[in-house]
Amino acid sequence: MYILGIVEGHNCSAALMKDGEIVAVCFEERLSRLKNDLGYPRRAIESCLDQEGIRSDQIDHVAMVTKNLPLGQVAVKREATFSVEDHIREQEEYWKPRLIDGLDPDYFSIFHDKLRLNELSYDFIDLKTDRSSFANFLEIRKNTIKRHLSVKDTQIHCMEHHLAHSMYAVFSNPACYEKDWLVLVADGYGDDCSASVGVWKNGKFDFIAKSPGSGIGRIYRYATLLLNMRPGVDEHKVMGLASYAKEPYCSKAKASFAPYLKVNGLVIDYTNQDKDIYFSLKERLKAARFDGIAGGLQMFAEEISVEWTRNAVRATGIPNIAFSGGVAMNIKVNMAMMELDEVSDLFVGPSGGDESLSLGAAYALWHEKFNHIGPVKPLSHAYLGPSYSATDAERALADTLPAGYNVIQNPSLELLARCLAEGRVLARSKGRMEFGARALGNRSIIARADDPRMLRRINDKIKRRDFWMPFAPMILAECWDAYVVDPKHVTSPYMTIAFNSTDLAKDHLAAALHPADDTMRPQMVKRETAPDLHALMTAVRNECGLGGLLNTSLNLHGDPICCTPEQSLRTFLNSDLDGLILEDFLVARFQP
Repeated sequence: MYILGIVEGHNCSAALMKDGEIVAVCFEERLSRLKNDLGYPRRAIESCLDQEGIRSDQIDHVAMVTKNLPLGQVAVKREATFSVEDHIREQEEYWKPRLIDGLDPDYFSIFHDKLRLNELSYDFIDLKTDRSSFANFLEIRKNTIKRHLSVKDTQIHCMEHHLAHSMYAVFSNPACYEKDWLVLVADGYGDDCSASVGVWKNGKFDFIAKSPGSGIGRIYRYATLLLNMRPGVDEHKVMGLASYAKEPYCSKAKASFAPYLKVNGLVIDYTNQDKDIYFSLKERLKAARFDGIAGGLQMFAEEISVEWTRNAVRATGIPNIAFSGGVAMNIKVNMAMMELDEVSDLFVGPSGGDESLSLGAAYALWHEKFNHIGPVKPLSHAYLGPSYSATDAERALADTLPAGYNVIQNPSLELLARCLAEGRVLARSKGRMEFGARALGNRSIIARADDPRMLRRINDKIKRRDFWMPFAPMILAECWDAYVVDPKHVTSPYMTIAFNSTDLAKDHLAAALHPADDTMRPQMVKRETAPDLHALMTAVRNECGLGGLLNTSLNLHGDPICCTPEQSLRTFLNSDLDGLILEDFLVARFQP
């Protein structure tokens, strides 16, 4: 039985399940090349079908997610196309008149210059943007699915937002059947909920609390905008900046966030009496320093999350946490939760934001309706995206690569390890693409990390990212304890949790630690789940004694992670990368 899961909000995606197991995942942005793309993920759906080698008429059920999807943000591809100026315009010309002045402005008149209806698959009959349009847009979404995939109404199921997040939290965890799990979800908002608490026990899931109203994700969103960064996109930049902030700037800013949220048992209550978050927060923060805002916001998010988590553990007696939702992308929040005395284990799957709801929707539908056929098979790795053959790579080299570069076919592991040991910066585009916001070695830029100058070199000459943003290490499982302070032996294969570093890590992985506090968000690389990557890293260890490498995504700043051989080559040609591992080839600017 095949179930297709789809999500149409920001960073829309598709996931294909076969008999309870996810077999393919693709993000629309990787194919459309519009970062954080929104709308019906037609390309991603077709990619999943192609990967599995099936036709659309072989799909048994479609699990879509989020009943109350705002038409307005999809029609303008909001997170994908809005600049900071556009977001401010939205606050001043739409939300302020609507929430504060009691008027009824027309969203599409304000943003007529941003409409991208010709890029969408939907048949837009009605351009309403108020809450009453949710049901109308839901029908349009269903009709689009029926038209594209030739399925019937009875084959389409709309799964609730936080249920999909929760099921993803459970089944992205390979240990989900080994013990009871407390399932926590926190995000900006979805289907009238911003945080939820559930229990996974004896193969059954139940919600025990939900928090309506705005939550941690929404507060973080507007603070990001007030720092003149893009909400829904740049929150990770605010998190990266936060570690540089010092007292008393953090405490002063944190006091400005206090009126908005309060933990009441298992519920995070939205307590602000102001009509609008953005303008009231702007007033409260008007005398705060920029770094203090980032630091105070992060402190506030961690304190709320810790109190909520502690209450949930005490109420249920379950010390094992499975966490998802947009807030779960905040690695420092995850670290604070993990370090609680009450918590024994914490698992955060790859990319817990809304992009993973395609998997969560499929998981939720199977568990709800087809569990009698057999239990869901939990996720064991994230390498579920498109792959390309050596022939595809050879064709791309012939079509895209100018003369003058060295091309080595079937380079040995020893050669690649020697290149890395000599300080070369290589891109690696090999095997099935990982899904998620963070590259995990198959579409990555990698380098030795023991020279702190490597951070500046990659930032200035290749990634061109904001100077304060850290890189991350990928670490051989055999070397984990030597580098990572992990007394609870948490499983972290996806760069989703921050850890403190050992003294050896401060030497071996200096360029892959956060410069302000020496924390890291590591990826544990196991032979069982990433054999080719593990073999390369083992060869590097044999060559120069380093059990970890610097890892960052294979893309230029602002672009989606590269997917195809052509995209990888373009990134190589438009950067100062020393070399590119492209399937069975090494393309180099140097003589290996």
